[in-house]
Amino acid sequence: MAKLAQLEGSAESVKKHQATVLVSLKDADISVRRRALDLLFVMCDTDNAERIVDELVAHLVVADAAIREEMVLKIAILAEKYATDLRWYVDTVLKLISISGDHVSDSIWHRVVQIVTNHPQGDLQAYAAATLLVTANPRRCHETAVKVAAYVLGEFGFLIAERPGMSGEDQFRVLHQHWPTVGLPTRAILVSTYAKLANLYEECRPLVAPIFAKNRNNVDVEIQQRAAEYQAMRESFSPEAVEDLLREMPHYEDRRQSALEMRLRERGMLGEDERLQDEKEDDELHSVREEEEEEPPENVPSQQRNASPHLVQPQYSPEDHGIERDHQSQDGDDDDDDDDDEHNDPEIHHAAQNGSHSDFADSTAIVSTAPIGIPKEVIPAMRKAFSNLCTNPSGVLFENQVLQVGVKHEYQGSQGRISLFFGNLSSTELINFRVQVDDCEHLRIQKQGTPGLLDEGGCTVAVRTQAKLMILLEVMAPFDDAPAMRISFTSDRNSRHEYPLRLPIVATCFMEPVTLEPAAFMQRWKSLEGQDRECQEVVKAPPNIVPIDEDHMQKIAHMITEGLKFGRCRGCDPTPWTVSGAATFRTGAKDQNGNNINVGCLVRVEANPQAGAFRVTTRTLHPLCSKAVKNVALVSIKLL
Repeated sequence: MAKLAQLEGSAESVKKHQATVLVSLKDADISVRRRALDLLFVMCDTDNAERIVDELVAHLVVADAAIREEMVLKIAILAEKYATDLRWYVDTVLKLISISGDHVSDSIWHRVVQIVTNHPQGDLQAYAAATLLVTANPRRCHETAVKVAAYVLGEFGFLIAERPGMSGEDQFRVLHQHWPTVGLPTRAILVSTYAKLANLYEECRPLVAPIFAKNRNNVDVEIQQRAAEYQAMRESFSPEAVEDLLREMPHYEDRRQSALEMRLRERGMLGEDERLQDEKEDDELHSVREEEEEEPPENVPSQQRNASPHLVQPQYSPEDHGIERDHQSQDGDDDDDDDDDEHNDPEIHHAAQNGSHSDFADSTAIVSTAPIGIPKEVIPAMRKAFSNLCTNPSGVLFENQVLQVGVKHEYQGSQGRISLFFGNLSSTELINFRVQVDDCEHLRIQKQGTPGLLDEGGCTVAVRTQAKLMILLEVMAPFDDAPAMRISFTSDRNSRHEYPLRLPIVATCFMEPVTLEPAAFMQRWKSLEGQDRECQEVVKAPPNIVPIDEDHMQKIAHMITEGLKFGRCRGCDPTPWTVSGAATFRTGAKDQNGNNINVGCLVRVEANPQAGAFRVTTRTLHPLCSKAVKNVALVSIKLL
């Protein structure tokens, strides 16, 4: 049947026996089980891939140890090769790690990192970061999952940092709990991740510094070198240079052959029929792409250059996702400096992928030339702009050399109106300009904009002009996550851009202030006690306002009343270091009597001048309201 599956026109006939082949995986004879696995690998295509892969994953739980490694590798190849949704591919590999992590080779999780890195469009990177953070959260977690989580969170954790329970500090604590139990190679990856987290989140720096100091004399040379370099980096270089050194890694080169299939062939796990077919495909590809073969670049670490020639290694190994190592390039000849710079510079490397190298696409992998995403250097300013807009009526949400996105929004009760302006700052027109705003269960949204802006083909934005989008919305239920928006367009030289953004629509936008007497406030405060109703967090005061004084407490009070739209409840506390407020979260949902459903919200911000910290406590009848108000309050305090 395996040979029949290779014949043209016979695939559909073989598929009719798919159920029988799946049953044969449980046969008592291991040779039958192996042949069934080989046949499933051959007969799989885009139509039945998801079912076959899910069946193989389910069978992996009870599979013999002798066949497990082969199953894991083939499942990973099929999931990558025929995935129609890359999130399903990520979930499948994580299932493999949880079920049989010891048999998940480095090639498999390296491939996950490559695919996530090369696909900034959509929400794959944010989805992978959030999923891996949840996967790594339990203390008992397979070491391979820790490796993937460390790399992905170090690169893309900033995309989920605004979500509740996923801040930079939360990401650090989830990863660092595994430090005592993981091996030395994983610790080396964690050290690089800590450096990136400390670079993005100021609150992580005091947590990371002792780790670097302690490991400067580590017995492992790799960990020692990384810790020493990262610790000395901030002392020796300017903040701009550190930011550039720790910027997001560039896209991986697309290879004409999947590293996983190369590994499968190397280990002799391909059946004779599959091997003959692959050799035929290799000959055809070789005749067309013979000139594509290159020597490994000089800036690739020596352990990669000396690796097995049968295993295609990525140009940037996930273990090396820290600073580019200048001393390695010094080992080469001076004549190669220009080539090294081209490989080391992420912008040049990315331009090469979108230019002349685009013809060298991987024939067996699903990765294609990826669009240009948000530059890493813009991320801090973009996060600050988003936070400012959560409590301000207008401002700039995003800006780089090509595009500026302005926002103006106003709210009345449960309804709001948001105006978005997309300005072309480049010297050429932006074509196929399209904006997509995700629908949310908790929001009713109506959109109207420049003709073509919301259509699949998009519109054209001329130089120094704007496209406009107006959104009318009504909130129907509490929420704690801002709606997602994706901007895509083509600029000069056919460069495709895709920017995933978040609209500054948060729960506090729909608050109406309530003024309560001290006795009434305290009575309601006590009635809302309970873990599901209360949300509390302590935040350090920004360095520029230490020590905390009464003038700063007036700013806190102004933030609560004007930014969060809470009514201030005076006289509730005997000291000037506490500010209390009350509000009602308005929704458009109706109860059985036809009345609008609303949620009462209380907030208290307590300052500790001696410790230079604030404690934010929120209590509401709905857990999402408590989290949402707390998150906005914390961000607003940091911006004061």
